[in-house]
Amino acid sequence: MQNSELLYLTRADMDSIGPTLAEIVVLLERVFRLKEEGKTVLPPKHWLERTGDRFYSAMSSYVAELGFAGCKWQSGDPLNSKRGFPYIQGLYILTEDDRGVPVAVMDSEWITERRTAAASALAVKYLMRPRAETLAILGCGLQGRAHLEAIRSVMPDMKTARAFDIRREVSERFASELGPRFGLKVEAVESARAAVTGADVVISGGPITNPPKPTIESNWLADGVVGVAIDYDAYWTRSAVESMQLVITDDRGQIEHLREYGFFLGVPRLDGELSSVIAGKLPARKSASDRVLCFNLGIAIEDLATATELYARTKGKSAGRVLPR
Repeated sequence: MQNSELLYLTRADMDSIGPTLAEIVVLLERVFRLKEEGKTVLPPKHWLERTGDRFYSAMSSYVAELGFAGCKWQSGDPLNSKRGFPYIQGLYILTEDDRGVPVAVMDSEWITERRTAAASALAVKYLMRPRAETLAILGCGLQGRAHLEAIRSVMPDMKTARAFDIRREVSERFASELGPRFGLKVEAVESARAAVTGADVVISGGPITNPPKPTIESNWLADGVVGVAIDYDAYWTRSAVESMQLVITDDRGQIEHLREYGFFLGVPRLDGELSSVIAGKLPARKSASDRVLCFNLGIAIEDLATATELYARTKGKSAGRVLPR
């Protein structure tokens, strides 16, 4: 491409060329190892509160070994589900490192949906107890669907998935469509408690609320459970967090930054980061009965790794539209 050209990738373009969720797990594993080695630049997320539980945010990162930097601008609005729009929407700008030239603009919803699920799967891969069989998913929209597919790729003994959504028809459709697709027993249950009780892995993916309105209690949780929260601390009570033998996050600095906005004030401690577990510097568990919780905030190097791969896959293909500057 010439210096004066910019590639625009729609969601349809990305569907046609994009890596699978299992492939994105591998991409993220590499970039998390680079993070642990101090080879990533990851500023705090820029957060703007709107009215109610709506927000804008900007996320940027730079990884020299990938040869790119990037920035995502997005919005979140829990009312969008009633309008037929995704909760999260935005655009991603990818810049190559040699000349500092933006080379692509992409639909960020596609990136966010898939890298979020892949990051959760990566956490589950390293944190779950041996022979984990049961998955609980709280929130059955796009993220819930992507999470089932991603976690299935790293959880070989999975037999059952329990799904809960405040919209009963959504969880029922989730179960009826995805059970046959993945050859699993997928149950739509009546409450968050029914989904979580006895589960080996719990994914919470509701709207991010401020202040949080936590519901998951410690007595819901089985010994050996792994919880992955992709909704900040919105649904995990202090008692649930305190019952954990290990509490980690994808980026400690982001949590400290978000405390300024009223998040994570009920989280009494953090024991480390996911990158340290992946690199073997922090043991995930001392026994199969340990409870582990990972707050996956979603960090910018995940977006960058995914966007870089997408851009690489456009070479020699007709995907995307070239825009003049």
